Amino acid sequence: MMSSETPSQSPQSKPTSDFGVEIITPLEVRKGSEQPDLHRSFRRTSITIIWFLIILISLVTGGLFLIRHISKHPVNLAKDTEQPEPSKTGIPKQQDLNVPKTDTKEADTEKEPVFVPLEQPPPNQSLQTVDTARLELEKEAADKALARLLKLKKEIEEKEGRLWGGDEYKAMIALSQEGDRLLIDSSFADATEKYAQAANKAKALIDNTGTVFQKLMEKGQKALENGDSVIARQKFSVALKIQPSDESAQRSLNKAEKLDEVNRLITSGNNHEENHRFAFAHTDFQRALKLDPESRIAQNGVNRMKEKIVSEQFRKLMSDGLTAYHNGHYQRARTTLLKAKSFRPDSREVKNALLQVDEAIRLDKIEKLRQKATSAQQAENWEQALESYLAVLNMDSDISFAVQGKRHALEHIRLAKRIGFFLENPSVMESDQQLENAIRLIKDAEKLEQSGPHFIARLNQLKSLVDLAETPIKVVIESDNLTKIAVYKVGKFGTFTFRELWLRPGTYTVVGSRDGYQDVRLKITVKPGQTSLRVSVICNIKV
Repeated sequence: MMSSETPSQSPQSKPTSDFGVEIITPLEVRKGSEQPDLHRSFRRTSITIIWFLIILISLVTGGLFLIRHISKHPVNLAKDTEQPEPSKTGIPKQQDLNVPKTDTKEADTEKEPVFVPLEQPPPNQSLQTVDTARLELEKEAADKALARLLKLKKEIEEKEGRLWGGDEYKAMIALSQEGDRLLIDSSFADATEKYAQAANKAKALIDNTGTVFQKLMEKGQKALENGDSVIARQKFSVALKIQPSDESAQRSLNKAEKLDEVNRLITSGNNHEENHRFAFAHTDFQRALKLDPESRIAQNGVNRMKEKIVSEQFRKLMSDGLTAYHNGHYQRARTTLLKAKSFRPDSREVKNALLQVDEAIRLDKIEKLRQKATSAQQAENWEQALESYLAVLNMDSDISFAVQGKRHALEHIRLAKRIGFFLENPSVMESDQQLENAIRLIKDAEKLEQSGPHFIARLNQLKSLVDLAETPIKVVIESDNLTKIAVYKVGKFGTFTFRELWLRPGTYTVVGSRDGYQDVRLKITVKPGQTSLRVSVICNIKV
């Protein structure tokens, strides 16, 4: 940065030495009086000599300062090569100080050059030139240090370093501000040093972000455990500034943002639990767990409410089931107790209750079957009675009433079927054997117990048929006393004119035979209850 005291001059017009020192060309001044005199000539000569001495001293002094500067700051050779070519003597080519600079316009009109008196430069002009070069280099170094610091500082600010940097961040800011103040005061070297120190602080902060991130996560997690949503959100938000893509931090932040609502639901659930409103408490804990699946308090609340709800429903179902059992509603009791068992499958209490109910159901079913069998017996429906007794025996083969009932039912059914056979086919009793069977059947039926009126009526009907079958009917056979008469299954009676036979109801075959004549075969039917029967048997067809 150039000093404000340096004369303003375009860069193209500034010749420089091979040491990088700018050579200040004296400025032209306006011409004064055109009339030369001795005094002016003396003055001009004196000024020229003084000016030459000043330049010489400046060159010597500038060279010393430049050598010192180069020893501290090596010169860029590439840049140096761009400097004007030096003269053979090592001094840059420059305008002869003794030759006055003529005005261009006057040069065309006047043959003689006009010497213009030069203004005397300040005595410290050369020193200022050297300081300016040094300051420019120092300023460039300060700018580079500032740029590096600003880059690091931007990275820290993006990571919200002010929130976690602590004293190191404050020290960095203080050093940065001190560097800014020194830069404004053109103390570039000191500013560079402060910027470098601040940059080192910033680099240390950036290198430490991993540890800071871990500490922020730990503090945020502790705040979550303590129920402090504000601190938790703050810690996790800052942690995400450091590592924006970290999934764990994002989940924790979401959890922190929902923490207040989760805590409210947990508090509501606890209040419902204290008032024994377990269903409402379960709903609140479940909603809290949905918002925060990792909440142990909500999960424990859900589990606790499930257990209490189960216990409450189990006790109610057991009570309802036993009440139904004592009231004789066994199926309802069993259904209710099975629901209770679904809540507590291993409960001995519900197992014993179900055993009692199952036994009661079994006994009740047996009793109902017994009643059904008795009703069937009274209705003389022995088939249905037998079915009921068999059902009882399938449940318990040792039940005596079922065993006896089965025997009676089978006997009634057997006798009833046989009686029905004779009643439906009374002619079979024309056979002596079948008649005997009917007679035995009547005797067996009369011994049978628990005979109903229908059975007795049918038995009496059979008795009547047997009586009719046993009662002989008078059969009168007329012949010519020449024909021999024989009755199958009865006997041969020879010849006669008139014969009375007493035959039981049935069908008989009467045969008449006579030598030289064709036999006569006559089939007669003796009906039960018939008063008498008359037939004629005579052989009258010769062969």
